[in-house]
Amino acid sequence: MKSDMDKLQSSVVGADEVTRGLASARQAACDRGADPVHQVLYDYGVGIDCHSKFIQVCVLYQLGGQVRRAEKEFTTSWDDLVRAKAWAMEVLGPLAKPDVLRYCIESTGAYHMPVLLAWKAIPCVVNPLLAGPTRRKTDVLDARMLAHHSITGIWKPSFIPTESAQVLRVLWAARAEALRAATRASNRINNVVLRFGHTFGATAVMRTAYSEGILSDLIDGQIPDLPGVAPEGLPVEIRTIIAALLLDMTGAVSEGRKATVAAENYIKSRDWPLGEGVTTGTTVLSLLKTVPGVGAATAVTWLAEVTDPRRFSNAKQVAAYAGCDPSLKVSAGKVTSQVRRAGNVRLHQALLHAAGGVLRRPDDKFALWGRSILGRHKKGGFRKACGAIARRIACALWYVHSKGEKFSYEGYTFTRRVYVAVVKVDVILGARAVKVLAKEGITTSQQLADMYYRGKLAGIFGFSEASVQATKAWILLNTKKHSATNENARLYEQREQSGMGTTYQLHPPVSFVARGKGAGGAEGPAGAA
Repeated sequence: MKSDMDKLQSSVVGADEVTRGLASARQAACDRGADPVHQVLYDYGVGIDCHSKFIQVCVLYQLGGQVRRAEKEFTTSWDDLVRAKAWAMEVLGPLAKPDVLRYCIESTGAYHMPVLLAWKAIPCVVNPLLAGPTRRKTDVLDARMLAHHSITGIWKPSFIPTESAQVLRVLWAARAEALRAATRASNRINNVVLRFGHTFGATAVMRTAYSEGILSDLIDGQIPDLPGVAPEGLPVEIRTIIAALLLDMTGAVSEGRKATVAAENYIKSRDWPLGEGVTTGTTVLSLLKTVPGVGAATAVTWLAEVTDPRRFSNAKQVAAYAGCDPSLKVSAGKVTSQVRRAGNVRLHQALLHAAGGVLRRPDDKFALWGRSILGRHKKGGFRKACGAIARRIACALWYVHSKGEKFSYEGYTFTRRVYVAVVKVDVILGARAVKVLAKEGITTSQQLADMYYRGKLAGIFGFSEASVQATKAWILLNTKKHSATNENARLYEQREQSGMGTTYQLHPPVSFVARGKGAGGAEGPAGAA
Protein backbone atom coordinates (compact mmCIF):
# COMPACT_ATOMS: atom_id res chain seq x y z
CA MET A 1 0.00 0.00 0.00
CA LYS A 2 1.29 3.46 -0.84
CA SER A 3 2.30 5.70 2.04
CA ASP A 4 0.52 8.73 0.62
CA MET A 5 -3.13 7.69 0.26
CA ASP A 6 -4.21 11.11 -1.04
CA LYS A 7 -1.84 11.11 -3.98
CA LEU A 8 -3.66 11.79 -7.24
CA GLN A 9 -2.21 10.74 -10.56
CA SER A 10 -3.72 12.53 -13.55
CA SER A 11 -2.21 12.21 -16.98
CA VAL A 12 -3.06 12.24 -20.64
CA VAL A 13 -3.22 8.74 -22.03
CA GLY A 14 -1.29 8.42 -25.28
CA ALA A 15 -2.97 7.33 -28.48
CA ASP A 16 -0.95 4.12 -28.60
CA GLU A 17 -2.05 3.14 -25.08
CA VAL A 18 -5.71 3.81 -25.88
CA THR A 19 -5.34 1.69 -29.02
CA ARG A 20 -3.83 -1.19 -27.04
CA GLY A 21 -6.55 -0.95 -24.42
CA LEU A 22 -9.36 -0.93 -26.99
CA ALA A 23 -7.79 -3.86 -28.84
CA SER A 24 -7.62 -5.86 -25.61
CA ALA A 25 -11.23 -4.95 -24.79
CA ARG A 26 -12.43 -5.97 -28.26
CA GLN A 27 -10.54 -9.26 -27.96
CA ALA A 28 -12.26 -9.94 -24.64
CA ALA A 29 -15.60 -9.17 -26.31
CA CYS A 30 -14.85 -11.62 -29.12
CA ASP A 31 -13.92 -14.30 -26.58
CA ARG A 32 -17.36 -13.99 -24.95
CA GLY A 33 -19.24 -14.01 -28.27
CA ALA A 34 -19.90 -10.27 -28.64
CA ASP A 35 -19.57 -8.45 -31.94
CA PRO A 36 -16.82 -5.80 -31.65
CA VAL A 37 -18.52 -3.75 -34.39
CA HIS A 38 -21.13 -2.70 -31.83
CA GLN A 39 -18.64 -1.53 -29.19
CA VAL A 40 -19.05 2.12 -28.20
CA LEU A 41 -16.50 4.47 -26.63
CA TYR A 42 -18.33 6.16 -23.77
CA ASP A 43 -17.48 9.53 -22.26
CA TYR A 44 -15.90 7.86 -19.25
CA GLY A 45 -15.00 4.53 -17.68
CA VAL A 46 -14.28 3.55 -14.07
CA GLY A 47 -12.32 0.45 -13.03
CA ILE A 48 -11.96 -0.91 -9.48
CA ASP A 49 -9.50 -3.60 -8.38
CA CYS A 50 -10.49 -5.07 -4.99
CA HIS A 51 -8.47 -6.49 -2.11
CA SER A 52 -9.12 -7.22 1.54
CA LYS A 53 -7.39 -4.03 2.78
CA PHE A 54 -7.64 -1.55 -0.09
CA ILE A 55 -9.13 -0.86 -3.52
CA GLN A 56 -7.41 0.66 -6.55
CA VAL A 57 -9.63 3.02 -8.58
CA CYS A 58 -8.88 4.18 -12.12
CA VAL A 59 -11.00 6.75 -13.98
CA LEU A 60 -10.76 7.34 -17.73
CA TYR A 61 -12.64 10.26 -19.28
CA GLN A 62 -12.67 12.16 -22.57
CA LEU A 63 -11.76 15.84 -22.45
CA GLY A 64 -10.78 18.09 -25.32
CA GLY A 65 -10.40 15.23 -27.79
CA GLN A 66 -8.08 13.31 -25.46
CA VAL A 67 -8.57 10.48 -22.99
CA ARG A 68 -7.37 11.46 -19.52
CA ARG A 69 -6.67 9.18 -16.59
CA ALA A 70 -6.96 9.65 -12.83
CA GLU A 71 -5.94 6.99 -10.29
CA LYS A 72 -6.18 6.71 -6.53
CA GLU A 73 -6.03 4.12 -3.78
CA PHE A 74 -8.49 3.84 -0.88
CA THR A 75 -8.83 1.63 2.17
CA THR A 76 -11.80 -0.72 2.57
CA SER A 77 -13.35 1.09 5.53
CA TRP A 78 -16.93 2.17 4.85
CA ASP A 79 -16.10 5.87 5.03
CA ASP A 80 -13.26 5.45 2.56
CA LEU A 81 -15.42 3.47 0.16
CA VAL A 82 -18.00 6.28 0.18
CA ARG A 83 -15.17 8.79 -0.23
CA ALA A 84 -13.88 6.81 -3.24
CA LYS A 85 -17.16 7.26 -5.08
CA ALA A 86 -17.25 10.96 -4.22
CA TRP A 87 -13.71 11.32 -5.60
CA ALA A 88 -14.68 9.57 -8.85
CA MET A 89 -17.72 11.84 -9.22
CA GLU A 90 -15.50 14.88 -8.61
CA VAL A 91 -13.10 13.77 -11.33
CA LEU A 92 -15.89 13.11 -13.84
CA GLY A 93 -17.82 16.28 -13.08
CA PRO A 94 -20.83 16.68 -15.37
CA LEU A 95 -20.03 13.48 -17.30
CA ALA A 96 -21.77 11.21 -14.76
CA LYS A 97 -24.51 11.21 -12.14
CA PRO A 98 -24.27 9.29 -8.85
CA ASP A 99 -27.34 7.10 -9.47
CA VAL A 100 -26.28 5.97 -12.96
CA LEU A 101 -22.51 5.82 -12.55
CA ARG A 102 -21.13 2.95 -14.64
CA TYR A 103 -18.09 1.05 -13.37
CA CYS A 104 -16.34 -2.29 -13.80
CA ILE A 105 -15.23 -4.11 -10.67
CA GLU A 106 -13.27 -7.31 -10.20
CA SER A 107 -15.11 -10.15 -8.42
CA THR A 108 -12.58 -11.28 -5.80
CA GLY A 109 -14.31 -13.60 -3.36
CA ALA A 110 -16.70 -11.39 -1.38
CA TYR A 111 -14.34 -8.40 -1.18
CA HIS A 112 -16.25 -6.56 -3.91
CA MET A 113 -19.58 -6.73 -2.06
CA PRO A 114 -18.89 -3.77 0.31
CA VAL A 115 -17.95 -1.66 -2.72
CA LEU A 116 -21.23 -2.55 -4.45
CA LEU A 117 -23.19 -1.58 -1.33
CA ALA A 118 -21.33 1.73 -0.97
CA TRP A 119 -21.34 2.72 -4.65
CA LYS A 120 -24.65 1.15 -5.85
CA ALA A 121 -25.38 2.72 -9.31
CA ILE A 122 -24.69 0.44 -12.34
CA PRO A 123 -21.85 -2.05 -11.74
CA CYS A 124 -20.36 -4.60 -14.11
CA VAL A 125 -18.84 -7.42 -12.05
CA VAL A 126 -16.03 -9.03 -14.05
CA ASN A 127 -14.26 -12.35 -13.59
CA PRO A 128 -10.62 -11.77 -12.48
CA LEU A 129 -9.42 -13.97 -15.34
CA LEU A 130 -10.84 -11.39 -17.77
CA ALA A 131 -9.79 -8.34 -15.78
CA GLY A 132 -6.02 -8.72 -16.15
CA PRO A 133 -5.11 -10.38 -19.48
CA THR A 134 -1.74 -8.58 -19.69
CA ARG A 135 1.53 -10.31 -18.83
CA ARG A 136 2.40 -7.80 -16.13
CA LYS A 137 0.22 -8.20 -13.03
CA THR A 138 -0.17 -5.24 -10.72
CA ASP A 139 -3.14 -3.64 -8.99
CA VAL A 140 -2.73 -0.44 -10.99
CA LEU A 141 -2.69 -2.29 -14.32
CA ASP A 142 -5.73 -4.34 -13.35
CA ALA A 143 -7.67 -1.19 -12.45
CA ARG A 144 -6.64 0.42 -15.75
CA MET A 145 -7.78 -2.62 -17.70
CA LEU A 146 -11.14 -2.57 -15.91
CA ALA A 147 -11.47 1.13 -16.73
CA HIS A 148 -10.81 0.33 -20.42
CA HIS A 149 -13.55 -2.31 -20.21
CA SER A 150 -15.89 0.27 -18.70
CA ILE A 151 -15.24 3.03 -21.23
CA THR A 152 -15.77 0.63 -24.15
CA GLY A 153 -18.91 -0.88 -22.61
CA ILE A 154 -18.17 -4.50 -23.51
CA TRP A 155 -19.87 -5.88 -20.37
CA LYS A 156 -23.56 -5.73 -19.62
CA PRO A 157 -24.67 -4.41 -16.21
CA SER A 158 -24.55 -7.16 -13.58
CA PHE A 159 -27.49 -8.38 -11.55
CA ILE A 160 -27.00 -7.41 -7.90
CA PRO A 161 -29.00 -9.55 -5.43
CA THR A 162 -31.35 -7.74 -3.09
CA GLU A 163 -30.91 -7.83 0.66
CA SER A 164 -33.64 -10.48 0.92
CA ALA A 165 -31.82 -12.66 -1.62
CA GLN A 166 -28.54 -12.28 0.28
CA VAL A 167 -30.20 -13.32 3.54
CA LEU A 168 -31.75 -16.35 1.85
CA ARG A 169 -28.40 -17.32 0.34
CA VAL A 170 -26.70 -17.18 3.74
CA LEU A 171 -29.46 -19.27 5.34
CA TRP A 172 -29.29 -21.84 2.56
CA ALA A 173 -25.48 -21.91 2.73
CA ALA A 174 -25.77 -22.75 6.45
CA ARG A 175 -27.88 -25.77 5.50
CA ALA A 176 -25.31 -26.88 2.93
CA GLU A 177 -22.48 -26.54 5.46
CA ALA A 178 -24.42 -28.56 8.04
CA LEU A 179 -25.01 -31.35 5.52
CA ARG A 180 -21.32 -31.38 4.62
CA ALA A 181 -20.41 -31.64 8.31
CA ALA A 182 -22.84 -34.54 8.74
CA THR A 183 -21.33 -36.30 5.72
CA ARG A 184 -17.79 -35.84 7.06
CA ALA A 185 -18.76 -37.27 10.44
CA SER A 186 -20.60 -40.27 8.93
CA ASN A 187 -17.69 -41.06 6.63
CA ARG A 188 -15.31 -40.88 9.57
CA ILE A 189 -17.51 -43.24 11.61
CA ASN A 190 -17.62 -45.77 8.77
CA ASN A 191 -13.84 -45.53 8.37
CA VAL A 192 -13.30 -46.31 12.06
CA VAL A 193 -15.76 -49.20 12.42
CA LEU A 194 -14.44 -50.86 9.26
CA ARG A 195 -11.05 -51.23 10.97
CA PHE A 196 -12.72 -53.54 13.48
CA GLY A 197 -14.69 -55.67 11.03
CA HIS A 198 -18.07 -53.91 11.02
CA THR A 199 -19.41 -53.66 7.46
CA PHE A 200 -23.04 -52.65 8.05
CA GLY A 201 -22.23 -49.28 6.47
CA ALA A 202 -22.07 -50.97 3.06
CA THR A 203 -25.83 -51.57 3.00
CA ALA A 204 -27.16 -48.94 5.42
CA VAL A 205 -26.52 -45.19 5.45
CA MET A 206 -24.93 -44.02 8.69
CA ARG A 207 -27.45 -41.21 9.09
CA THR A 208 -30.43 -43.60 9.39
CA ALA A 209 -32.09 -44.74 12.61
CA TYR A 210 -31.00 -48.31 11.83
CA SER A 211 -27.29 -47.45 11.74
CA GLU A 212 -27.54 -45.07 14.70
CA GLY A 213 -29.11 -47.90 16.74
CA ILE A 214 -26.23 -50.25 15.92
CA LEU A 215 -23.67 -47.58 16.82
CA SER A 216 -25.42 -46.86 20.12
CA ASP A 217 -25.29 -50.57 21.03
CA LEU A 218 -21.59 -50.79 20.10
CA ILE A 219 -20.84 -47.70 22.19
CA ASP A 220 -22.61 -49.32 25.18
CA GLY A 221 -20.52 -52.49 24.76
CA GLN A 222 -23.35 -54.56 23.32
CA ILE A 223 -23.03 -56.63 20.14
CA PRO A 224 -26.31 -56.74 18.17
CA ASP A 225 -26.94 -59.89 16.14
CA LEU A 226 -27.37 -58.11 12.82
CA PRO A 227 -25.78 -58.46 9.38
CA GLY A 228 -22.50 -56.57 9.03
CA VAL A 229 -21.72 -56.49 12.79
CA ALA A 230 -18.51 -58.27 13.85
CA PRO A 231 -18.65 -60.45 17.00
CA GLU A 232 -15.78 -58.62 18.76
CA GLY A 233 -17.58 -55.28 19.05
CA LEU A 234 -15.43 -52.16 19.58
CA PRO A 235 -12.47 -51.56 21.90
CA VAL A 236 -13.20 -49.37 24.91
CA GLU A 237 -10.85 -46.65 23.69
CA ILE A 238 -12.65 -46.44 20.36
CA ARG A 239 -16.14 -46.18 21.85
CA THR A 240 -15.54 -42.66 23.13
CA ILE A 241 -14.36 -41.57 19.68
CA ILE A 242 -17.40 -43.10 17.99
CA ALA A 243 -19.68 -41.50 20.58
CA ALA A 244 -18.21 -38.05 19.85
CA LEU A 245 -18.48 -38.55 16.08
CA LEU A 246 -22.07 -39.78 16.41
CA LEU A 247 -22.92 -36.69 18.44
CA ASP A 248 -21.34 -34.47 15.75
CA MET A 249 -23.28 -36.24 13.00
CA THR A 250 -26.68 -36.06 14.68
CA GLY A 251 -26.05 -32.45 15.67
CA ALA A 252 -25.14 -31.50 12.10
CA VAL A 253 -28.24 -33.24 10.74
CA SER A 254 -30.38 -31.35 13.24
CA GLU A 255 -28.76 -28.03 12.29
CA GLY A 256 -29.40 -28.78 8.62
CA ARG A 257 -33.09 -29.36 9.28
CA LYS A 258 -33.33 -26.14 11.30
CA ALA A 259 -31.64 -24.20 8.48
CA THR A 260 -34.08 -25.69 5.96
CA VAL A 261 -37.07 -24.64 8.04
CA ALA A 262 -35.58 -21.18 8.59
CA ALA A 263 -35.03 -20.68 4.85
CA GLU A 264 -38.55 -21.80 3.93
CA ASN A 265 -40.11 -19.61 6.66
CA TYR A 266 -38.06 -16.64 5.47
CA ILE A 267 -39.32 -17.12 1.91
CA LYS A 268 -42.94 -17.42 3.05
CA SER A 269 -42.69 -14.27 5.17
CA ARG A 270 -41.77 -12.02 2.23
CA ASP A 271 -42.86 -11.13 -1.28
CA TRP A 272 -40.75 -12.30 -4.24
CA PRO A 273 -40.69 -11.50 -7.97
CA LEU A 274 -43.14 -13.51 -10.06
CA GLY A 275 -43.94 -12.66 -13.66
CA GLU A 276 -44.01 -8.89 -14.05
CA GLY A 277 -44.84 -8.22 -10.40
CA VAL A 278 -44.35 -9.66 -6.91
CA THR A 279 -46.33 -12.11 -4.82
CA THR A 280 -46.04 -14.10 -1.61
CA GLY A 281 -43.25 -16.61 -1.15
CA THR A 282 -45.78 -19.38 -0.51
CA THR A 283 -47.27 -18.86 -3.98
CA VAL A 284 -43.85 -18.76 -5.64
CA LEU A 285 -42.71 -22.01 -3.99
CA SER A 286 -45.96 -23.82 -4.85
CA LEU A 287 -45.65 -22.82 -8.52
CA LEU A 288 -41.99 -23.84 -8.75
CA LYS A 289 -42.82 -27.25 -7.26
CA THR A 290 -45.18 -27.98 -10.17
CA VAL A 291 -42.12 -28.59 -12.39
CA PRO A 292 -41.27 -32.34 -12.57
CA GLY A 293 -38.59 -33.35 -10.09
CA VAL A 294 -38.60 -30.03 -8.23
CA GLY A 295 -39.10 -30.30 -4.49
CA ALA A 296 -38.56 -27.91 -1.62
CA ALA A 297 -34.75 -28.01 -1.80
CA THR A 298 -34.56 -27.34 -5.54
CA ALA A 299 -37.20 -24.61 -5.36
CA VAL A 300 -35.39 -22.79 -2.54
CA THR A 301 -32.05 -23.12 -4.35
CA TRP A 302 -33.60 -21.67 -7.52
CA LEU A 303 -35.11 -18.73 -5.68
CA ALA A 304 -31.90 -18.04 -3.76
CA GLU A 305 -29.66 -18.09 -6.84
CA VAL A 306 -31.98 -16.64 -9.53
CA THR A 307 -34.28 -14.46 -7.37
CA ASP A 308 -35.73 -12.46 -10.29
CA PRO A 309 -36.50 -14.24 -13.60
CA ARG A 310 -36.49 -10.92 -15.47
CA ARG A 311 -32.71 -10.85 -15.32
CA PHE A 312 -32.75 -13.35 -18.21
CA SER A 313 -34.23 -12.56 -21.61
CA ASN A 314 -34.51 -16.14 -22.89
CA ALA A 315 -34.20 -19.77 -21.83
CA LYS A 316 -30.75 -20.14 -23.38
CA GLN A 317 -29.33 -17.59 -20.95
CA VAL A 318 -30.89 -19.55 -18.08
CA ALA A 319 -29.29 -22.79 -19.28
CA ALA A 320 -25.88 -21.10 -19.51
CA TYR A 321 -26.23 -19.59 -16.03
CA ALA A 322 -27.19 -23.01 -14.60
CA GLY A 323 -24.21 -24.74 -16.23
CA CYS A 324 -26.43 -26.75 -18.58
CA ASP A 325 -25.15 -25.20 -21.82
CA PRO A 326 -22.61 -27.33 -23.74
CA SER A 327 -19.87 -25.35 -25.43
CA LEU A 328 -17.52 -26.19 -28.30
CA LYS A 329 -13.86 -25.30 -28.59
CA VAL A 330 -13.03 -24.65 -32.25
CA SER A 331 -9.58 -24.21 -33.77
CA ALA A 332 -8.86 -23.85 -37.51
CA GLY A 333 -12.51 -24.54 -38.22
CA LYS A 334 -12.45 -27.89 -36.38
CA VAL A 335 -14.07 -28.84 -33.08
CA THR A 336 -11.21 -29.71 -30.73
CA SER A 337 -13.28 -30.48 -27.63
CA GLN A 338 -16.73 -30.30 -26.14
CA VAL A 339 -17.02 -28.83 -22.66
CA ARG A 340 -19.83 -27.81 -20.37
CA ARG A 341 -19.59 -24.37 -18.80
CA ALA A 342 -19.41 -24.36 -15.01
CA GLY A 343 -22.17 -21.82 -14.48
CA ASN A 344 -23.67 -21.53 -11.02
CA VAL A 345 -22.35 -24.63 -9.26
CA ARG A 346 -24.95 -24.65 -6.47
CA LEU A 347 -27.86 -24.38 -8.89
CA HIS A 348 -26.29 -26.91 -11.27
CA GLN A 349 -25.95 -29.53 -8.53
CA ALA A 350 -29.55 -29.00 -7.40
CA LEU A 351 -30.82 -29.41 -10.97
CA LEU A 352 -28.77 -32.58 -11.50
CA HIS A 353 -30.17 -34.04 -8.28
CA ALA A 354 -33.71 -33.27 -9.45
CA ALA A 355 -32.97 -34.73 -12.89
CA GLY A 356 -31.71 -37.96 -11.35
CA GLY A 357 -34.97 -38.34 -9.46
CA VAL A 358 -37.02 -37.68 -12.59
CA LEU A 359 -35.05 -40.20 -14.61
CA ARG A 360 -36.04 -42.98 -12.20
CA ARG A 361 -39.76 -42.32 -12.57
CA PRO A 362 -41.58 -44.96 -14.63
CA ASP A 363 -44.06 -42.86 -16.64
CA ASP A 364 -42.92 -39.21 -16.53
CA LYS A 365 -42.48 -37.68 -20.00
CA PHE A 366 -39.16 -36.11 -19.07
CA ALA A 367 -38.08 -39.53 -17.76
CA LEU A 368 -39.07 -41.38 -20.93
CA TRP A 369 -37.25 -38.80 -23.04
CA GLY A 370 -34.20 -38.99 -20.79
CA ARG A 371 -34.08 -42.79 -20.91
CA SER A 372 -34.07 -42.61 -24.72
CA ILE A 373 -30.89 -40.53 -24.42
CA LEU A 374 -29.45 -42.90 -21.81
CA GLY A 375 -29.98 -45.86 -24.12
CA ARG A 376 -27.96 -44.28 -26.95
CA HIS A 377 -24.70 -44.64 -25.05
CA LYS A 378 -22.86 -47.70 -23.82
CA LYS A 379 -21.00 -45.62 -21.21
CA GLY A 380 -21.86 -42.33 -19.54
CA GLY A 381 -25.46 -42.43 -20.66
CA PHE A 382 -26.89 -41.71 -17.20
CA ARG A 383 -24.75 -38.61 -16.78
CA LYS A 384 -25.69 -37.28 -20.21
CA ALA A 385 -29.37 -38.00 -19.68
CA CYS A 386 -29.31 -36.19 -16.32
CA GLY A 387 -27.59 -33.21 -17.96
CA ALA A 388 -30.25 -33.05 -20.69
CA ILE A 389 -33.12 -33.32 -18.21
CA ALA A 390 -31.49 -30.74 -15.93
CA ARG A 391 -31.49 -28.26 -18.81
CA ARG A 392 -35.20 -28.84 -19.42
CA ILE A 393 -35.95 -28.44 -15.71
CA ALA A 394 -33.99 -25.16 -15.62
CA CYS A 395 -35.89 -23.79 -18.61
CA ALA A 396 -39.20 -24.99 -17.18
CA LEU A 397 -38.48 -23.28 -13.86
CA TRP A 398 -37.70 -20.05 -15.68
CA TYR A 399 -40.94 -20.17 -17.71
CA VAL A 400 -43.01 -20.90 -14.60
CA HIS A 401 -41.25 -18.16 -12.63
CA SER A 402 -41.39 -15.56 -15.41
CA LYS A 403 -45.02 -16.20 -16.43
CA GLY A 404 -46.49 -17.00 -13.04
CA GLU A 405 -48.22 -20.13 -14.37
CA LYS A 406 -48.18 -23.79 -13.39
CA PHE A 407 -45.99 -26.16 -15.37
CA SER A 408 -47.58 -27.89 -18.36
CA TYR A 409 -46.30 -30.38 -20.92
CA GLU A 410 -48.09 -28.50 -23.70
CA GLY A 411 -45.64 -27.36 -26.33
CA TYR A 412 -43.09 -30.11 -25.64
CA THR A 413 -42.12 -32.53 -28.41
CA PHE A 414 -40.77 -35.87 -27.19
CA THR A 415 -41.70 -38.59 -29.71
CA ARG A 416 -41.21 -37.14 -33.17
CA ARG A 417 -40.06 -39.83 -35.58
CA VAL A 418 -36.92 -39.24 -37.65
CA TYR A 419 -36.90 -40.57 -41.23
CA VAL A 420 -33.71 -41.61 -42.98
CA ALA A 421 -32.75 -42.90 -46.41
CA VAL A 422 -33.74 -46.56 -46.55
CA VAL A 423 -30.81 -48.89 -47.16
CA LYS A 424 -29.71 -52.24 -45.83
CA VAL A 425 -27.80 -52.10 -42.56
CA ASP A 426 -24.75 -53.76 -44.13
CA VAL A 427 -24.20 -50.48 -45.99
CA ILE A 428 -23.81 -48.70 -42.64
CA LEU A 429 -22.14 -51.22 -40.33
CA GLY A 430 -19.71 -54.09 -40.42
CA ALA A 431 -20.56 -57.76 -40.73
CA ARG A 432 -20.39 -58.48 -37.00
CA ALA A 433 -22.77 -55.66 -36.10
CA VAL A 434 -25.12 -56.67 -38.93
CA LYS A 435 -25.23 -60.22 -37.57
CA VAL A 436 -26.07 -58.95 -34.07
CA LEU A 437 -28.85 -56.73 -35.45
CA ALA A 438 -30.28 -59.55 -37.56
CA LYS A 439 -30.96 -61.54 -34.38
CA GLU A 440 -33.08 -58.59 -33.20
CA GLY A 441 -34.96 -58.39 -36.51
CA ILE A 442 -33.29 -55.13 -37.60
CA THR A 443 -32.45 -55.20 -41.31
CA THR A 444 -33.13 -51.69 -42.65
CA SER A 445 -31.75 -48.27 -41.83
CA GLN A 446 -35.16 -46.96 -40.71
CA GLN A 447 -35.50 -49.74 -38.17
CA LEU A 448 -31.98 -48.95 -37.00
CA ALA A 449 -32.80 -45.24 -36.61
CA ASP A 450 -36.00 -46.03 -34.71
CA MET A 451 -34.11 -48.25 -32.27
CA TYR A 452 -31.46 -45.58 -31.80
CA TYR A 453 -33.91 -42.78 -30.96
CA ARG A 454 -35.93 -45.03 -28.68
CA GLY A 455 -32.78 -45.69 -26.67
CA LYS A 456 -32.83 -49.43 -27.33
CA LEU A 457 -29.80 -49.77 -29.58
CA ALA A 458 -27.04 -49.50 -26.97
CA GLY A 459 -28.79 -52.13 -24.84
CA ILE A 460 -28.40 -54.83 -27.47
CA PHE A 461 -25.84 -57.38 -26.30
CA GLY A 462 -22.82 -57.53 -28.59
CA PHE A 463 -23.51 -54.15 -30.25
CA SER A 464 -20.39 -52.11 -29.50
CA GLU A 465 -19.97 -48.43 -28.66
CA ALA A 466 -18.16 -47.91 -31.96
CA SER A 467 -21.19 -49.31 -33.81
CA VAL A 468 -23.49 -46.98 -31.86
CA GLN A 469 -21.37 -43.96 -32.79
CA ALA A 470 -21.19 -45.08 -36.44
CA THR A 471 -24.98 -45.37 -36.47
CA LYS A 472 -25.34 -41.91 -34.97
CA ALA A 473 -23.00 -40.36 -37.54
CA TRP A 474 -24.80 -42.00 -40.45
CA ILE A 475 -28.25 -40.94 -39.17
CA LEU A 476 -27.16 -37.31 -38.83
CA LEU A 477 -25.93 -37.29 -42.42
CA ASN A 478 -28.93 -39.08 -43.92
CA THR A 479 -31.94 -37.71 -42.03
CA LYS A 480 -34.90 -36.81 -44.25
CA LYS A 481 -36.94 -33.70 -43.51
CA HIS A 482 -40.28 -35.47 -43.21
CA SER A 483 -42.97 -34.96 -40.59
CA ALA A 484 -44.53 -38.00 -38.95
CA THR A 485 -48.03 -36.69 -39.69
CA ASN A 486 -47.99 -35.77 -43.39
CA GLU A 487 -48.64 -37.79 -46.52
CA ASN A 488 -44.95 -38.05 -47.37
CA ALA A 489 -44.33 -39.86 -44.08
CA ARG A 490 -47.09 -42.39 -44.90
CA LEU A 491 -45.63 -43.07 -48.33
CA TYR A 492 -42.17 -43.30 -46.80
CA GLU A 493 -43.34 -46.04 -44.43
CA GLN A 494 -45.07 -47.88 -47.30
CA ARG A 495 -41.87 -47.77 -49.34
CA GLU A 496 -39.88 -49.14 -46.42
CA GLN A 497 -42.31 -52.00 -45.86
CA SER A 498 -42.62 -52.92 -49.56
CA GLY A 499 -38.92 -52.66 -50.36
CA MET A 500 -39.56 -50.18 -53.20
CA GLY A 501 -37.02 -47.73 -54.50
CA THR A 502 -37.37 -43.97 -54.40
CA THR A 503 -41.01 -42.83 -54.11
CA TYR A 504 -42.28 -39.54 -55.56
CA GLN A 505 -45.58 -37.80 -54.89
CA LEU A 506 -47.14 -35.66 -57.63
CA HIS A 507 -49.05 -32.46 -56.91
CA PRO A 508 -51.80 -32.40 -58.07
CA PRO A 509 -52.17 -36.21 -58.16
CA VAL A 510 -52.10 -37.73 -61.66
CA SER A 511 -53.53 -41.17 -62.45
CA PHE A 512 -52.74 -43.33 -65.49
CA VAL A 513 -54.92 -45.97 -67.23
CA ALA A 514 -53.35 -48.78 -69.24
CA ARG A 515 -54.30 -49.02 -72.97
CA GLY A 516 -54.82 -52.16 -74.84
CA LYS A 517 -51.86 -53.53 -76.78
CA GLY A 518 -51.37 -51.91 -80.16
CA ALA A 519 -50.01 -53.38 -83.33
CA GLY A 520 -46.50 -53.39 -81.98
CA GLY A 521 -47.59 -55.20 -78.84
CA ALA A 522 -46.63 -52.24 -76.62
CA GLU A 523 -48.65 -50.68 -73.83
CA GLY A 524 -48.89 -46.95 -73.21
CA PRO A 525 -50.73 -44.42 -71.00
CA ALA A 526 -54.25 -43.56 -71.98
CA GLY A 527 -54.05 -40.06 -70.54
CA ALA A 528 -54.29 -38.21 -67.33
CA ALA A 529 -57.48 -38.29 -65.34
